[in-house]
Amino acid sequence: MKTIGIVFPGQGSQYIGMGKEFFDIYPEVKKIFDIGSNITGIDLAKICFEGPLETLTETSNCQLAMFAVNISVFTVLQQEFPFIPDFSAGHSLGEYSALFSAGCLSIKDAFTIVQKRAGFMKDSAIENPGSMLAILGKDENQVRQIIEGFNIEISNINSLNQIVVGGRNQDIKNFTDFLTQNNIKYILLKVSGAFHTSLMAEAKEKLEKEIEKIQFKTSLFPVYTNFNGEILKDKYNIKQALLEQIINPVQWVKIVKSFPSESIVIELGPKKVLSGLINKISPEIKTLNIEDKKTLEQTLNFLKGEK
Repeated sequence: MKTIGIVFPGQGSQYIGMGKEFFDIYPEVKKIFDIGSNITGIDLAKICFEGPLETLTETSNCQLAMFAVNISVFTVLQQEFPFIPDFSAGHSLGEYSALFSAGCLSIKDAFTIVQKRAGFMKDSAIENPGSMLAILGKDENQVRQIIEGFNIEISNINSLNQIVVGGRNQDIKNFTDFLTQNNIKYILLKVSGAFHTSLMAEAKEKLEKEIEKIQFKTSLFPVYTNFNGEILKDKYNIKQALLEQIINPVQWVKIVKSFPSESIVIELGPKKVLSGLINKISPEIKTLNIEDKKTLEQTLNFLKGEK
């Protein structure tokens, strides 16, 4: 069988009803939601399945909901097709799902630290109001030239020609005026802060104190980090990577380019955003996704055909 990796989406892929089919079918998924709700004091099933969208999209709810759905999908896949992935990665928040899948984090510690992270990032966004936008059709070097002279930082290197930048609201406003005047295409993102920029420095400081309380285990298989696109090797390395990704760009292009060529990558969680990015970065990689019963059956049929 070919090399198989798994990837997990982060904030931005959420939608009302995500994970509900698996919640209704698999007792293990209901157990995950119950554990998460008991630890966090938030009714995750209600938020995921009923919304409203404004409530689900709030950072403090969204990160927990996404994590619950991501690891639920991973659990379903393991039940239906038990295997040890050759590698794993997650986009931003998704990195916590990747670490859970690799046995680095217990479910209790994972929900606990994800809730802390979400709260700290929300607080930083309130104290340092900012926003983000995606610049389209420009590579990283071009974007670095474009943002020169503006108080703007790169926050996500999502594909070869989709770079996300962030900054304070007024700085973003000034920057969009410049982009419009120069006919540079961009999309404003529906986010509540300038994540993965220096505006999250206070969130990083607060998270550092909490992350020291968490017991990390050595990963069962390689996990690529957002911070530098390299494999997380030990417990100290994992902690540092999780802290650094708060204020540094998500290096998704580096991560995908590090995947073994012609491997199979399964996106576990809502939507197919990461699959689309992987296809643009490394077309030789076969992407699959699982988010509901239909996509589970399609992926299982493919995997069983490869076996």
